Amino acid sequence: MGADSGSVLGYEHTALCYASDRELLDSAVPFLAEGVDRGDAVVIALDPKRADMVLAELDRPDAVTTLPAGGQYARPALAIKSYCDLFTTLLDGVGAVRVLGALPPAAMEREWDVWSRYEAAVNRAFDRFPVSTMCTYDTRVLAPEVVDDVLSTHPLLADPRGEHPSNPAFVDPSSFLRRPRRAEPLPVQSTPPAVDLVNPMPAAARAALHAVRTVSPAALDDLVVSVSEVVTNAHTHGTAPIHLRAWTEPAHMVVTVHDAGPGPTDPFAGLIPTPGPHGGGYGLWIAHQLCTHVLHTHDTTGFTVRLSVTG
Repeated sequence: MGADSGSVLGYEHTALCYASDRELLDSAVPFLAEGVDRGDAVVIALDPKRADMVLAELDRPDAVTTLPAGGQYARPALAIKSYCDLFTTLLDGVGAVRVLGALPPAAMEREWDVWSRYEAAVNRAFDRFPVSTMCTYDTRVLAPEVVDDVLSTHPLLADPRGEHPSNPAFVDPSSFLRRPRRAEPLPVQSTPPAVDLVNPMPAAARAALHAVRTVSPAALDDLVVSVSEVVTNAHTHGTAPIHLRAWTEPAHMVVTVHDAGPGPTDPFAGLIPTPGPHGGGYGLWIAHQLCTHVLHTHDTTGFTVRLSVTG
């Protein structure tokens, strides 16, 4: 059952766009209170100030589980997996889950491209759960294009009366994820690459990155595993030539892997694992789990994956 259903079955994904604390409370508090009254598992994932403000308005704040601020939102694919694990645990004994959440400021200020894709992807990723989430967005501090994407990725809109009407601006998630993406070069990419290889096998790619390491051993391990998966994908599914470049600066490494093929046809690739009939299908998903930032783009020359790690 889809997100626009009135039933407790399936996923209900609601946007709460507010321009004052009062507007936040007028929709958030009834949403949480109704869940408590129904015996749902009720969770909030907000910054401490807003969490305290919301809890102070509830008759039974002790019935609400508070997640650490930002703890669920390290990376989009990791957030999806973490929430799926959380829902599975919480639903062992209750009929439904409600979550009031907010992305951390960095997600909306510097990383919105990947987090807007997260908001689109969860419409599919969470649809197997009887879960309702209300995603809060403070329009006083958001760029207009962020608000547009919020409206495009949420099937329902918050209403203080609790009705949460369908959102006419909602865009089918597959269509949203297929929109062309701009890959603005990172500043470090204006410098000569430290690695520049054509048609490398995974072992050669791993060795080259080890030779130019500027990040911690743990961050390098994550990058090496991810690049190995992406290079393997390029050899298996892409079209030669395969071009790998890497740029380095203190505590930061960026790698691009480009091939002349069209890239994956699944718009959810990387955010939701898509195992194939003969195994595999996890390469991009693993990269999204491990790297600080992953971007994949298509253009007339082919398909590019950009991976970066810090630390």
